[in-house]
Amino acid sequence: MEIVDIFAVEKGTLYAAQYDEYDCDEFVRAFRQWNDTEYLEDFFETHKADFSGVYAGVSVEHAIFRTINEADEFEKRIRRVSKNGSFINGNSLQDLVFYPLHNNDNNFVLQESKSYGTEHKSWLRIYAIRISAQCYVVSGSAIKLTAAMQDRTHTNDELKKLKITADELKKLGYTEADDFGYIDYPI
Repeated sequence: MEIVDIFAVEKGTLYAAQYDEYDCDEFVRAFRQWNDTEYLEDFFETHKADFSGVYAGVSVEHAIFRTINEADEFEKRIRRVSKNGSFINGNSLQDLVFYPLHNNDNNFVLQESKSYGTEHKSWLRIYAIRISAQCYVVSGSAIKLTAAMQDRTHTNDELKKLKITADELKKLGYTEADDFGYIDYPI
């Protein structure tokens, strides 16, 4: 797995990595998957045993319906805050969308971050590297049904993608929001 491109989702605020094994960046890929009923049916059938605790009693059909509906609102919220957040009401992506992946992480340089879907107890996640309060690079996404990311292969892979993305950004010298002003094309 290697980053082949970084694309601007919303120039100046939100970027997304593209890995060599996929035909699109991670932001686009997340919402494609979350709107693909065949992908979702396969995913939820495979992970049906994870519907316990707060998700107990959720059917595969309900999970598909819920994911598609929530994904639409989630994407709209991220795009809206990316475009307007810091200018309209003084809030930023950091205030309204992304949070540190690790609760006690006070390191703001290339911080591993997560964003939750719009529903209460959402299982949708977007993972990103924080560059500044209003600048993030999306590294991946997941449907997270278990408490720890290490519990399932697909979420553990997202931890690896966060590390790969942070390492690549460091290698390229993209550690501040101003560094992204030079990205007009894929890296």
